Amino acid sequence: MDEMATKPQDDDPVAARRESSATGWLLLYSVAMFTLPFAAFYGTRYALAHFLHVDGFPNTVGSVVAAVLVVNVIIFLYALRGYEDAKDDDDRKPEQQESNDEVEDETKKSK
Repeated sequence: MDEMATKPQDDDPVAARRESSATGWLLLYSVAMFTLPFAAFYGTRYALAHFLHVDGFPNTVGSVVAAVLVVNVIIFLYALRGYEDAKDDDDRKPEQQESNDEVEDETKKSK
């Protein structure tokens, strides 16, 4: 009986929506991880060359540093999102446990 209380049902719309949301966020962060560092690299390279007139090795170093910073920001945001989701799940568990206890009490009373 405890297994049924802890496992989400296949037809549970909330669980399906949560899984769909998680997949959507993963897709968004994956696309960001692929595209934004390139944009930062070439954008910084262009800005350094055309506006600040920095060429050669310093231009490359500045561009790489910008791309690495963008990657680190994306990873931080992904980890923060996962932490917040886990915290939300932990906050919901006591409410679900209370409702499961009420169902078990009603079942015991009816027997």
